[in-house]
Amino acid sequence: MLRPLTSALLLATLALAACGGDDGAGDGSTLASRTVRIDATEYRFDTAAPPAIVVGETIEFDVRNVGRLVHEMQVLDEVGRLLDRTGRIMPGSADTVTVTFDEAGSYQIICDVDDHLSRGQRAVFEVTPG
Repeated sequence: MLRPLTSALLLATLALAACGGDDGAGDGSTLASRTVRIDATEYRFDTAAPPAIVVGETIEFDVRNVGRLVHEMQVLDEVGRLLDRTGRIMPGSADTVTVTFDEAGSYQIICDVDDHLSRGQRAVFEVTPG
């Protein structure tokens, strides 16, 4: 069963350490350590089992739009700098983004389509060192 990927859940279970993304959003140019599926729906992100991500891992985020509206997913660093993003994802479609995590810190994923971010479609990730 999918659970909301809230900030509290993410702080407790997902550790993202990001220095930068790959050379292109979802182009598969970087070999991922593993894939994490994230479902985007109206104003939230869901995942079946949020994994702990440690410094040095390269994660492919498989983002699936299971909602009725267009979504996207951006990965941001501590100061809000864009590391990488999916394209716009139509309902029923998917896209991927691959990011290598090199440093400890707090990061977030957001959907910045229309008013989705202001309605809470964001999740904060706290980094744990390897």
